Amino acid sequence: MVKVGLAPMAGYTDRAFRTVCFKWGADFAFSEMVSAKGFLMNSEKTRELLPSPEEKNVAVQIFGSDPEELSRAADVLSDEYPWIDLNAGCPVRKVVKKGAGGGLLRDLDLFRAVVKELRKHVKGKFTVKTRLGWNENQISKIYEILVEEGVDEVFIHTRTVAQAFTGKADWKSLSVLDKKIPTFVSGDIFSPEDAKRALEESGCHGVLVARGAIGRPWLFKQIKDFLERGKYSEPSTDEILRSFEMHLSLLVEDKGEEKAIKEIKKFVAGYTKNLKGARRFRDEMMKIKNLQTLKEMFYNFLREV
Repeated sequence: MVKVGLAPMAGYTDRAFRTVCFKWGADFAFSEMVSAKGFLMNSEKTRELLPSPEEKNVAVQIFGSDPEELSRAADVLSDEYPWIDLNAGCPVRKVVKKGAGGGLLRDLDLFRAVVKELRKHVKGKFTVKTRLGWNENQISKIYEILVEEGVDEVFIHTRTVAQAFTGKADWKSLSVLDKKIPTFVSGDIFSPEDAKRALEESGCHGVLVARGAIGRPWLFKQIKDFLERGKYSEPSTDEILRSFEMHLSLLVEDKGEEKAIKEIKKFVAGYTKNLKGARRFRDEMMKIKNLQTLKEMFYNFLREV
């Protein structure tokens, strides 16, 4: 059976959203990016990003550019967590300019050194999330390095780092890989149809959903239904409401009411997508600062729709 996972997204894929996605059938997920340096310096902000003990099938995704720093962090983290993932694809400027994330792909010799060192120190499952290359497609070489250095699985966003999120994801570019290890395709997967096409064009074992799942956690079930039965259904009003309430409740539990209200607003566009009057409703909701009012507004909006 094809596995469908939730990609790591800074500011989005916290415990609350991961939990909601698992409820809708996600097979696995990642923590938000954990700085190796921040972890070693015992930064409270960094430690808050780590998965909670009861979570299963969640990778701790680390980033950095120093092989020694990364391996020390991985060594400690893999005592507690069974799965460590290296971010070698983030295109954000402040990450890349330090040689971390997608910056690792500027120098494939350094990239190999980092992967080799990490493989020695990760005691459990070790995976890498990457892109096609720095500013050109070098995925065959990147993949070869990952296979040779003993990585267990690889997740590939089918754009270069320089592209960031512009242009179209090139799923077909992965068809040249021999898939010696489980390989997952990522990029521009916003619907079940996208997932099916991405798998067909790439020849990959599974798919990773990122922006397409924001506020639409039911996408995981829809993709699986479509791949297995050729059809899928839209969530009912009650299902949308229950997911929203669960998400909000988990945010309150983890971050307190004030922060939860701010955080949930990032997801409202997804939860109300394609619903009549959604734009006006979203504008109104952005002004709300009271938890109960926010819940009532969402409930009333869905009932009216």
